[in-house]
Amino acid sequence: MADLQELWGFKSFRARIFMLILPTLIAVLFGYFAMDRTRPYVFHEDGSAIIPPSGHGGDQITVVWRVTHTRTCPGTVERHLIDPDTGAILTAYDPAPAVVNGVDVGGGYLRKTFALPKLIQKGWIQYQAKLNYNCNWLQRLFPDAFGIKYTTPKLLFKVEE
Repeated sequence: MADLQELWGFKSFRARIFMLILPTLIAVLFGYFAMDRTRPYVFHEDGSAIIPPSGHGGDQITVVWRVTHTRTCPGTVERHLIDPDTGAILTAYDPAPAVVNGVDVGGGYLRKTFALPKLIQKGWIQYQAKLNYNCNWLQRLFPDAFGIKYTTPKLLFKVEE
């Protein structure tokens, strides 16, 4: 014990201990924030729908998702209408904040209403959204590297003539 007290009395020993602890703490914090991958919403295809299930170009449609809300974070959403046969993107809506007017989170459901393009191909169309959330400071500083990115399941609806 006396040897340890004597060692602790040397400034160089204290500096070495500090230089071991500080980088370790920084690495642990960085690792924790880098591995933070919990999605704010879990989207369930079962129980989700597009209302009405068919429409015409220019009509308003509402996507009703059954969700599990796990946390609240700022983020963006980019919505796509996709041709189910070819996988080609027919319409890409501008990225928007993930929580905007027209979104209602309640009772385990999330709703988003938007207009179909006036000129859109007829037949079956898939709706899908790409989500990007930044829930901690590391994700905000480096959103491309550490942001929480995922897509919703695809929902089908029909565009009639």
